[in-house]
Amino acid sequence: MLSSTAEKIYWISRYTERAENTARLVNVNINLLLDIPHDRVSDFIHLVEITSDVEHFNETLLRKKIFYSSDPAAFKELVLEFVIYDTKNPGSIASCIEMTKYNSRYLRTILSKISWEQLNNLHADFSNSNKNVKNSDVLLKLINNSRTFFSTIADAMSRDHVFDFIKLGRFIERADMLSRIIEDQILRKDSRVSKYFRNLQWMCVLKSINGFESFKKINKDELNRANVLDFIIKSNDFPRSIMFCLNRLISVMDYLPRSKEFVEQILVLKKGTKSINKNSTDKDILELIDLFQSALNNLHNDIASQYFLLQDE
Repeated sequence: MLSSTAEKIYWISRYTERAENTARLVNVNINLLLDIPHDRVSDFIHLVEITSDVEHFNETLLRKKIFYSSDPAAFKELVLEFVIYDTKNPGSIASCIEMTKYNSRYLRTILSKISWEQLNNLHADFSNSNKNVKNSDVLLKLINNSRTFFSTIADAMSRDHVFDFIKLGRFIERADMLSRIIEDQILRKDSRVSKYFRNLQWMCVLKSINGFESFKKINKDELNRANVLDFIIKSNDFPRSIMFCLNRLISVMDYLPRSKEFVEQILVLKKGTKSINKNSTDKDILELIDLFQSALNNLHNDIASQYFLLQDE
C-alpha cells in the first residue's frame, strides 16, 4: 500500500471516531443540564477543555464580549457553537467532518462502495443540518452515521492493510479521548458539590462512552469514582475502555510489517494501566494519564515515521 494512502485511511478513521466521541460527550452534557444546579452551568467549559483549545475559546469570548457571569445562557450556547459548528476550531465536530471529507476524496477506489457512500452521508447530513434544529438531534444523527460507517467497514471490507489502518486510527483516537475524559473528570473535583452531583458526573462519563448499561450489568456496587475508573480503564471486555483499546492495537500490529517495536510500546502502556486499582489516588491516576498521553503521542509519531513519511514505492 502507498504510504500516502495508509496515512489518509488512518486519519479518516481518527477524525470520524473523534467526531462521534465528541458528539456523544456533548449530547450527554446537554441532557445533564436538566439535572445540575443552575450555578454549575459554567462547568460546560470542560467540553472545550477536553476537545479543543481553551485559549482559542477565550479569544472567541473576548471577541464576542460574552461572559458567563453576565449571561450564562449565551455562554452555554457559545460553548456548543464552538465545539460543534465552529470550523475555525480544529477540534470541533465540523472541522473533523471536513477533514474526513478531505482525506476521503482520494480513496474512492480503496474503500468499498457502501463505506464510501456512508462517508458522504456523514458529511452531507451534518453539513446540511439546520442550526434551528435541536443540537441533540444533529448529534444523534452524526453518531448513527458514524456507527453505520464503521459497521460497513466491519461487514464489507477485506481484512487487508486498509482495514488494519482503519482499526489502528480508530483505537488510538478512542484511547486518547478516554484519557482526556478521565483527566478532566478528576481535575473537576470540587468539595463544594454534593456526593449526588459527583456521582451524577461519573454517570455522565459512562453515558458519554455508551458504557452505563454495561457498567451496571457487571458492577452491582455503588456508582462512584473508584468503580467507574476501574471499569473504563481496566475492563478487558468493554469496547470503550483503555485496556480494550490497547488489546485491539496489539492485535492490529500482528498484521503490520515492522511492528515489533510498536507492540513493545503498547505493552508498556498496558503495564502502567494495570497498576491502577480502586485505592489509587487522584494524583496516582493523573500521573498515569500524563504518561499515557505522552506515550500514545509518541506511538502515533513513530507509526507516522514508519508508515506515512516514507517515499511511495
